[in-house]
Amino acid sequence: MDLPPLSQSAAPDPAQARAQRQETRLREAAEGFEALFLNQLLKSGRAASFGDSLVESSATETTQSLLDSKLTETGAGRAGLGLSEAIYRQFAGHLGKTRE
Repeated sequence: MDLPPLSQSAAPDPAQARAQRQETRLREAAEGFEALFLNQLLKSGRAASFGDSLVESSATETTQSLLDSKLTETGAGRAGLGLSEAIYRQFAGHLGKTRE
């Protein structure tokens, strides 16, 4: 196992670490927004029913809501919609800029 010399493993640049944290937070926010959008889309689709169901109850609705939340949470950023990537690209230019 080869280890690099101590001089090369110096502490990371604080500005670079801050930029990385900001990028990670922006990606998480973009995926969170996509998950919220998908969740609302599923809710609207489920609300547009054709009538009363024989097996519908409050427990079924709660379970379906929890399933929808989990599906959208795990699917955000991976669904292929590109919404989270578009949001990231839109706001990535503002990373590192300070408010004036």
